[in-house]
Amino acid sequence: MIRNLFSGLSRYEQITFAMLCLTMIAIAFWWRIGIIAIILLSSVSLYKTIVTKRHLSPSTSHLSLSQKVCLWCMVGYGLLYVLSALTSTNHTEGWFKFAIKAWFLILPAACLLADTAYLTKRHILAVFQLLTASLLVRFTICIAISGIQLLQGTPLDIVRDWQEDPLGMHHNYLALYIDVAIVYLYTQFLATPRADRRRRWPILIIAATLLIAYLMLVSSRSGIVALVLAFAAALIHITFFRRQYKAGIITVMLAIATIAGLYIAVPSLFDRFVALTTWTENYYPDDRVLAWECGAKATRGHLLLGYGSGDYMPHLVNAFEQRGYMRAIDIGYNTHNEYIETILQTGLVGLAMLLVMLFAPLATALLKDSRNMPTVLVIIIISSLCIFEAMLNRQMGTQFIALVYCLLILSLRPSRNGVS
Repeated sequence: MIRNLFSGLSRYEQITFAMLCLTMIAIAFWWRIGIIAIILLSSVSLYKTIVTKRHLSPSTSHLSLSQKVCLWCMVGYGLLYVLSALTSTNHTEGWFKFAIKAWFLILPAACLLADTAYLTKRHILAVFQLLTASLLVRFTICIAISGIQLLQGTPLDIVRDWQEDPLGMHHNYLALYIDVAIVYLYTQFLATPRADRRRRWPILIIAATLLIAYLMLVSSRSGIVALVLAFAAALIHITFFRRQYKAGIITVMLAIATIAGLYIAVPSLFDRFVALTTWTENYYPDDRVLAWECGAKATRGHLLLGYGSGDYMPHLVNAFEQRGYMRAIDIGYNTHNEYIETILQTGLVGLAMLLVMLFAPLATALLKDSRNMPTVLVIIIISSLCIFEAMLNRQMGTQFIALVYCLLILSLRPSRNGVS
């Protein structure tokens, strides 16, 4: 199917689409390869733009005003960190932070400059299909590695500890990828024609089950919470907006069965949820709750503009010391909350820009067409994960989120052939 999407494209469009597909695959396996892939993708897009502007004179008229606003919000968020790096006392740390956020400047700028009218929803869905396939391959490799470790005599408890999976990705960022892939499977489940359901639905259900099992094995509480929130929104959408009551009831029954099965198979995961509340009884907070508390205290007196992306860490470390949270200093903890982290770095001004960037496509999706519900679900997942993790503080998060947001924004328009 993906091979057929190259037909009808010019040579430059084929190269750009191929690089887009390879970029998603690279990010799913190793973020360092993702950096190279995004740089190559941006270079190909820039070269294509220069060539086509000389010979074909394209424009960005295929983008609606709302889409341009969403993309410019991303660019503005990236430029904010350029300004923050320039005004920080520690320029090295400030520019390091910008290097992590730079994809929010580079990728939307490429979308605004290049002629992306050839990217139909079919092309964009194909990119998410490759993400899903890559994660299933990654899961298979991880299972094989764990099996080899068991055969070598490694204790089962150690083999089952996948907070970093056997290929070495942090569990909360991996959970982000898995959640988005599950949303893709959800879209395909709903879009399957009645005549193809017997053939396609079992495949989609098996793929979704494997990804949920992967999510449980990596023990990401935040990934599970984000998926549950997205599931609740999808259930409301199916039951009340699409009026598919039978599908809603079946979905709830499957969810209850899945949770019960997981409780039996992975009881340790549920213990980690209980740990979030034990601090009220034993006065020993969960690490994440402590980090939030210290981060919130560190913002006092610098709410409006923050400390600067290069200068905020000493103030956070000081808050950890005052709270006696020495473990956070030893392992280099951040606040584990993107919203608090943003206030520390760039203040309420930066937080406002972050929220606008995150939720601008949400309003566009709902206003444009209620069938854009998958866009809503992805935004719910990303914004929820930002509560439990500083998702934009690592390349694993910024690469993926910037690319996904650009694809979502581009998908909210009709193609050049008038086919949505």
